[in-house]
Amino acid sequence: MVTSLYLGLLGLLYFWISIETIMARGKNKVSLGSGENNEIIHLVSAHSNFSSYTPFFLFSLFMLEHQTVSLYAIHALGVVFVLGRIIHFLTMRNQEKTFKYRKTGMMLTLWPLIIVSIWNISCYI
Repeated sequence: MVTSLYLGLLGLLYFWISIETIMARGKNKVSLGSGENNEIIHLVSAHSNFSSYTPFFLFSLFMLEHQTVSLYAIHALGVVFVLGRIIHFLTMRNQEKTFKYRKTGMMLTLWPLIIVSIWNISCYI
């Protein structure tokens, strides 16, 4: 099952994001909320964003994998999504001001998401 690979990779990335958030909270002595601290605001946003998009993508990818879809296509979608999530997190962690790379991260997240959604619909029709 190819989806298991991406579940594992994204699980490790989520762990990394969580640890970074926890460490920033400890360093800045903020246990709840953001404390009006930009570093924590960005990390909490990245954490929340990741936990919003990732489960839906993984479930959709899993459903596609159980259709007649090529494993190469599943891998391509998985790799692009993982890269998008990494780029998005790094730009949020570094508090990028230009949105150039953050936009890239979101596009690499959203395109696979829309593709798996449409593809799942087409498998139903």
